[in-house]
Amino acid sequence: MESVIPQIIDGLGGTTFVAKLLKLPVSTVHSWRKIGLTASRADHLRLAAQSISKAVDFETGEVTELVDEQVAA
Repeated sequence: MESVIPQIIDGLGGTTFVAKLLKLPVSTVHSWRKIGLTASRADHLRLAAQSISKAVDFETGEVTELVDEQVAA
């Protein structure tokens, strides 16, 4: 099965944006495209996405905008 991580990274704004968002080296985020994420990194990425009003679906790779009600929940 092909990883959805590259799609998620692209949906959040690309490797450099995600690296800045998470305060990580670009090389770390770039490596996720090939090797994937640990569960703890996935949780960290999910929370960071929420901080910019986005939701990530690790099953499908979809990144969507959160509406105000979803952000408050």
